[in-house]
Amino acid sequence: MTAPTSDPVSTARRHVFVDGVVFRFVACVFGAVVALATALSSPVPLARFLPAFLVVALEATLNAAYWYAGKARGFPMGDFYLHWLGDLLVISCFIYALGGLDVPYGPFVYSMIVITSAMFMSRRGAYWVAGGATFCLIVMAAGSALGLLPPPLAVWSHHYASGGAFTVVVGAGVFFFMNAYLAGTLSDQLKGAKEEIEGHNRLLEQRVQERTRELQQHTDELEELLHIVTHDLQNVAVASTEAVRKLIDTDGAQLSERGRRYSEWVLRDCRLMAGMLRDLLEVVSQTQAVQRRELVDVRAVVQEAVARAQTAIDSKGIEVTIGDLPPLRADQQKMHHVFDNLVSNACKYVGDKPKPRIEIGGAVHNGAVEYVVRDNGVGIEPNQIGRIFQLYHRAPDQTVAGVVQHGHGIGLAVVKRIVQRFGGQMWVTSVPGEGSSFHLSFPREERTEP
Repeated sequence: MTAPTSDPVSTARRHVFVDGVVFRFVACVFGAVVALATALSSPVPLARFLPAFLVVALEATLNAAYWYAGKARGFPMGDFYLHWLGDLLVISCFIYALGGLDVPYGPFVYSMIVITSAMFMSRRGAYWVAGGATFCLIVMAAGSALGLLPPPLAVWSHHYASGGAFTVVVGAGVFFFMNAYLAGTLSDQLKGAKEEIEGHNRLLEQRVQERTRELQQHTDELEELLHIVTHDLQNVAVASTEAVRKLIDTDGAQLSERGRRYSEWVLRDCRLMAGMLRDLLEVVSQTQAVQRRELVDVRAVVQEAVARAQTAIDSKGIEVTIGDLPPLRADQQKMHHVFDNLVSNACKYVGDKPKPRIEIGGAVHNGAVEYVVRDNGVGIEPNQIGRIFQLYHRAPDQTVAGVVQHGHGIGLAVVKRIVQRFGGQMWVTSVPGEGSSFHLSFPREERTEP
């Protein structure tokens, strides 16, 4: 049965096997080039080099066998020791086929698998491979000296005697173990550092998740508390407003002028409190995640918003232009709230221009559905643009047509929250005395096509 490879550990082992396959493929190509170059530059007949090419072909075949066997067994890392044993034997045969110990720098070919064993496994594994490579050279030298092996090809102009062969074997062995120590130490340190970093990352992710859960829990509790308190205070404000109104209606004639004035102030403040609490309750409701999405006919929504503001439009003689408004997948009721607020806001601050104008349009641009509500009214001061979407923030009192514009600083804050809940963005551009443009941008979905 093939072991699953979808978990991170199995995936990492698979990557190691892939690296091993790539490394051996490059080694096979290099070996073939070396054998061919040696054969072409040697007086020995080309047919005598056939064993070297067969060894390269054998390594390529083993490479494929390593991969399919590892895939069937779930890429166990222990198989690498068998792979390196096979590589040692193949390299030994390849060196011997090209002239044995007489091959210049031939023994140092073993250092490649010494280094890779340190990279893929550990310093201990590199020591084993270094020892195996040294053993192969000892067998090669002893076998040639004792006549246990057939004499290698006389390819090279030199031939090492017993002392020279001994020096080659000892020097190569020392070099192998030095490589094993240096590469293994560096590999172990890198692996330790990697594990330590991964451990810190896991701990950090765990703390972030815990902190996020705590913050979300606290946020939910605060929203629930705010909703309850706001709802209850609104009931108190409404009841107080009604009580003061009845007091003025029933006993107003019996109150002194000061008492009546105070009662009217209380009535005004109670109504203001009730309105602010109602708006705050609306803000709280908009913090909840948006669930419903439907294809909204934004043009129809805007036309209804303009119709509801018709009294203000007629009284000020405002020219309203409605352009192209692409549909949007969102919540229709919330889109009504958005454009009702923007249209009424534009009517309120359209100014004293002889030809007041409001333009509403939209377009699909760069993968986004964009809308704009533009007026030629009083505009917004530059130091206020970054603050108009803040909850309960109001710019300094503005007078339009001799009337001071009142509000609670809630409307635009609610509108922006709705837009953001649908993944959109909202911003404003304005020039004092020339007008303002409120921009909305939503990510486009293919299903928004009409």
